[in-house]
Amino acid sequence: MKIIFILGKYNPSRCGISDYVDLLSKELIKNGHIVGIRSFDSLRELRQLARDLEEADLYSIQFAPYAFSKIGFAGNALRLLAKSLEAKSVQVTFHELWIGSFPGSPVKHTVIGWVQKYEILAFLKVTKPSLIYATNSAALHRLRKAGISAAYLYLFGNIPYSQSQITSDQSILKIGFFGTLYDSFPYDLLGERLKSIYRLTKRKIILLRIGRTRESQGLIKLKRMAESRGFDLFETGELSAPEVSKEIQSCSLGISTTPYDVMGKSGATAALLEHRLPILTHDDGDTPQKHLIISKLFDDQIFQLDDVDGPGEIAKYITQPKRKFINGVAYTAEEVLESLELASRS
Repeated sequence: MKIIFILGKYNPSRCGISDYVDLLSKELIKNGHIVGIRSFDSLRELRQLARDLEEADLYSIQFAPYAFSKIGFAGNALRLLAKSLEAKSVQVTFHELWIGSFPGSPVKHTVIGWVQKYEILAFLKVTKPSLIYATNSAALHRLRKAGISAAYLYLFGNIPYSQSQITSDQSILKIGFFGTLYDSFPYDLLGERLKSIYRLTKRKIILLRIGRTRESQGLIKLKRMAESRGFDLFETGELSAPEVSKEIQSCSLGISTTPYDVMGKSGATAALLEHRLPILTHDDGDTPQKHLIISKLFDDQIFQLDDVDGPGEIAKYITQPKRKFINGVAYTAEEVLESLELASRS
């Protein structure tokens, strides 16, 4: 099968969608498929891509409004792409959806989101994808509310496992932060939960910020929390993927500051889970509980900050032998191919 991925600017190691396409395409090639990657960095380039679209068995659109256009909507360029894909075999993966649909969204975001939603629904109406995927609960819920039949797809981590001899100090509990430190995350509540874990384990808490760090309110809040609670905080700075893997392996617990309902779009959180760390996260309430989904691969690794019993469960988890790394890339590639085969038969 010849598969062409279409996405915005292609910049592996600097862009989560690019990392996703890079790793998935390599896995598909290993399975005998022909893969092409077509990207664009402007609406002019998108129009040109639409005009010059080569033949393929499947076109896989990796969609995010602000990856397709710096202003958030692509107008005529997206309509031209839809027209060029009409009557072809198309699959769409939504990494991001329209903005402004969450409680408390600014009016400006609501207006922009209305335009984005209109464009997306018009694109789907013309292309009639055989498969539509969303990587997180929030996007899946919004698509279904808009009358779009979509399925959950696990978005794998962006850090492959690197074999490492880790000698752990049983007097220390190293806790890893990898990925964006969001400002809205309840860092003070995290401090309370970590103190509870300390009391249960009697192990010194060390916080480790893995990878490059940009100064942000989230980082400031994390530093303030660490200082007030007496936790040591270290920052590794920018690392290669194998070095990141080794640092993750040295940790006993991971923290995801991405809200639970959109955690599925975080390749960084997926990397922590695939390295088999238990994860502490939080639910901001933006998506109804009954519509929350997480990959069945990790349903016993994720703990909620607002669960007062969480520290006790985590303390039990980290005493168990560490489980074997999960190859999320291979898992997702197999799921995608199986789904496509089923769709082609229907």
